[in-house]
Amino acid sequence: MMTRLALIGCGENAASYTTVTSRLPNVVFVAVVDPEPDVAQRIADSLGASITANSLDDLLDQHLDAFDAVLILESSGSRASLAMRSAETGKHVLVASPLSPSAQTAEDVINACRSANVRLMVSHSLRFMPSQQEVKAALTDGKLGEPGLLRMHRWTESTDQSDADGIMMGQTVDGIDLAIWLFDGMPTEVYAVSRPSYVQVHLGFADGGMALIDDARTLPGGGEYFSLSLIGSTGAAYADDHHNRNLLFRGGDPSAIETDLGLLHLTAQLQEFVAAIEEQREPAANGADSQAALQVAEAAVASLQSRQALRLIGGTYELV
Repeated sequence: MMTRLALIGCGENAASYTTVTSRLPNVVFVAVVDPEPDVAQRIADSLGASITANSLDDLLDQHLDAFDAVLILESSGSRASLAMRSAETGKHVLVASPLSPSAQTAEDVINACRSANVRLMVSHSLRFMPSQQEVKAALTDGKLGEPGLLRMHRWTESTDQSDADGIMMGQTVDGIDLAIWLFDGMPTEVYAVSRPSYVQVHLGFADGGMALIDDARTLPGGGEYFSLSLIGSTGAAYADDHHNRNLLFRGGDPSAIETDLGLLHLTAQLQEFVAAIEEQREPAANGADSQAALQVAEAAVASLQSRQALRLIGGTYELV
């Protein structure tokens, strides 16, 4: 079975899928949508897609039967509406994270996809990194025992959008998703602190488990850097991207030198999405997972604003 994809938005990683699809013989890009015709055509040429359009509505009006699913890489503010519009027309949806600006809007997307009986998957790239997959496998196999302390650090380039709320809802939400995935449950307590271009989230889990997530946008240049350590009741694991990026300190500002980033996480995402469509099952990192991460991120923002911790009570987070 061949899954025909339409790429909606030529944003981050769009061109990377040229390499990814060559590794997946049951996937083909047939259309590219972008408001800039020259950009759409350039990406379409690189992907081997024969159709371009200026908007999703134009694509649906003119080529409704030409594709089976969409990959949405548009800006975060429009992803939810594009996902719902795609679902309404029977298209399966793979969307970049964050899925939506809020947990409530995420629920709207989930309901739209459920009503249309289509698959909804959210990228949450950190889950699909090979190193994180190994940590999860070690937990599942019982090699680490019960997860106790998770420590995560993500360091990205400086941007104009470095306010704490924006970092939390736009980037830290992926780290929160990873923590929920590794602990296999929602945190019972949430506390967060911040300073310019930096947020730190403390998550308390049942049975005394803890996660500490640092997210900084202060790297002067060179991409980003990520590391993770997990201490369990019978073992520990450490995962980072040292093999992909080398930190460099030589006086003045530090930097990160990229060596070989690889695209294994993008390949794994797309492979899982297509498998879920073919097997008619929920994909990994589905809409409910994304909604949970957004709910915790919203609690962390509330903690930043109130300078208090929040506790999970009856399915919602309330100030302690």
